[in-house]
This record gives sequence, C-alpha cells and structure tokens, in this order.
Amino acid sequence: VAKGLILDGQQPAGGIGGDSLAELIRQARMDSEVNAVVLRVDSGGGSAFASEIIRNELALLKESGKPLVVSMGSMAASGGYWISALADEIWATPTTLTGSIGIYGAFPTLDKALAKLGIYTDGVGTTDLAGAMRLDRPLNPIAGRVIQSSIEHGYEQFLEVVAEGRNMDKESVEKIAGGRVWTGTDALHNGLVDKLGGLDQAVVAAAALADLDS
Repeated sequence: VAKGLILDGQQPAGGIGGDSLAELIRQARMDSEVNAVVLRVDSGGGSAFASEIIRNELALLKESGKPLVVSMGSMAASGGYWISALADEIWATPTTLTGSIGIYGAFPTLDKALAKLGIYTDGVGTTDLAGAMRLDRPLNPIAGRVIQSSIEHGYEQFLEVVAEGRNMDKESVEKIAGGRVWTGTDALHNGLVDKLGGLDQAVVAAAALADLDS
C-alpha cells in the first residue's frame, strides 16, 4: 500500500517513504513465494526523488519476471502516477483522480515583509551566487534560472517515465500532461490506465498474469 504523501527516506507505516517502500518491494522481489505484486496507490504525490527510488525498485521487480499491477484508490496523481506508470496493468475507479503529470517548485522570500518592518540586509560575497538562497533577500536571477532549469529537467524526465511505462511516444504524453488531472474514466480514454475496477479485480488480474490457479 502506497498511501499518503511521498517523502524521502524512511517513513512509518501509513505513510510513503522512498526508501521504506522500496525496501518492501525489494522483499517481495526476493521472496520466492511471491508470484506477483499489486501496488495499491492512493497518493497525490510528493518528492520526485523518492518517487524515482520507488519506480526504480518496481522496475527491478518487473525484470525479475514478476507481474506488477497497480490499483488506484481515490487519487494517484503526480508522484502517485510516477510510481504507477510502468505497471503491467493499471486499474482505476471511474472517479479516481490521476495524471497531474507535471512538476512545480516554490522559493519563498521574506525581503518585502522584512522591509515593511524596516529590516534590511547587506553583505559582501565572493561569487555571483553568494547568499543566493537566503530567504531575507530577493531571489537571485541566476539562482532563479537554476531552479527553473531543474524543474524543467524533472518535467522532461516525468514525460519519459510515462512514455516508457505506457508504451507511448513523448509527444502523445505531452498532450495529456502539463499538470492536468483526469478522472479514471478519462484516463482510460487517453491511455493512462488500462481498466476500470477496484482492488479485488486488480488482484484477480495479477493472479492471471502470474498464471496462478487461485
């Protein structure tokens, strides 16, 4: 179960940690008694770095020959879709909110608020980026371009993850990306999910992919 906000590192049960969920997936991959995996995703996303750690472990699971089926809960968006994209089958309910293929960033500054209180800062730096990430100064234009470049790189990576996982070309993914959110029904029409149904149906599908009698 991947439910909640996707965060870096280890997270307690009931949350999604990049390292902790990856470890559970690794255990399933190494366990000879596990023939297939159903990942129940109910998440609006979170850390792109943690999402990629989870996705990478899921890729290793698939390489081991074990089928992977994703069952989407009420929401599997942004990072929640990132970790779902490479599944052999993706199941969603008609009202699941999914997609949100996009990345955004925010950098808060306090210089204007401090100025209203008559508080100002100054200083001497040895490079153009010295003190660039200080919250009590306006965002340095060079740092702004670096942040924007990082966001754009992450977005391109997201498009590639979806294109590879869904066997689509990147241009087709771009048409349904841009951070837009889709219902499960719409996601089925535009190729982001395979079938409509709940967790029980996803489990049956995983069993069939693994050629299990029960």
